[in-house]
Amino acid sequence: MTTPPSSFQQKPLTPPSSFQQEPLTPPRPPHSSLKPNQVGQVVLYGVPIVSLVIDHQERLCLAQISNTLLKNYSYNEIHNRRVALGITCVQCTPVQLEILRRAGAMPISSRRCGMITKREAERLCKSFLGENNPPKLPDNFAFDVSHECAWGSRGNFIPARYNSSRAKCIKCSYCSMYFSPNKFIFHSHRIPEAKYIQPDAANFNSWRRHLKLSDKTPPDDLAFAWEDVKAMFNGGSRKRCLPSGKVHLPEELKHPQCSDR
Repeated sequence: MTTPPSSFQQKPLTPPSSFQQEPLTPPRPPHSSLKPNQVGQVVLYGVPIVSLVIDHQERLCLAQISNTLLKNYSYNEIHNRRVALGITCVQCTPVQLEILRRAGAMPISSRRCGMITKREAERLCKSFLGENNPPKLPDNFAFDVSHECAWGSRGNFIPARYNSSRAKCIKCSYCSMYFSPNKFIFHSHRIPEAKYIQPDAANFNSWRRHLKLSDKTPPDDLAFAWEDVKAMFNGGSRKRCLPSGKVHLPEELKHPQCSDR
C-alpha cells in the first residue's frame, strides 16, 4: 500500500466562521471510565448535542443532529448520505429513550431514536456543512483501493485528481486506465485467483459502499483521510444557515428509520 510520507499530518478542513468547531464541554472521560447510559453533551459546530454511553461508547442523538445542524435538509437526504458514508445507527432501548427524553434530546411522543458515534456525527455534518476540498495530501499520494464487484479489481485513488464527482481519479493497477469512482466498480479483471461475486445491487451511486482501502487495518490518519475523500461531492449543495438552538422535531424525524436500505 502507498502510505503518506512520515511528515504527513492530516489537516482538518476549516468550516465557515459561523460553524467553528468548539472544544468538548466538559472534557470527555477516558472510555474505561464511561458508565452505561451515562448522559453527556458534545458541541458540534456550536450546537450542544446530547450524548449517551451505549456499549462502552459515547453516541449522539441522530434526530437531534438532524433537527438542529441539518434542519435545512430533508430526512431522505440525511438518510441517504448516512448510508453512503457507511454510518450505522444503534437503536435505543426503551430505558435509553426515556433518558434522552428527560435530557431534552427527544420529545415525549418519540418512540425510537438512532444513535451514532461522535466521529460519525462529525463526518455526517462535515459532508453537509464542510468545504468540498480534498484533504491536504501530497500531490503524488494515492490510496490503494479495491472492489469485489463481478471479478473485482484494484487501483490507485488519486485525491489530487478528484475535483468533481465524475473525475477520472482511479488508475487501474492491471490495465493502467483511469476511471471515475462510480465507473471503477463496474470495471474488473478476470485474473487466475479471482472469484466471481455477484454485485450486491451495485449502481453508479454506491461506489462508496463497494470501494474499500486495500489495507484492512489502515492507520487512523489514512482511514480518516479516506473518509474525508468519500464525503466529497456526495449530495446537494444547499445554502448553509446558522442553526438555532431550539429543538423542534418535524413529523418525519419523530420516528427515524435507521436501517440501511
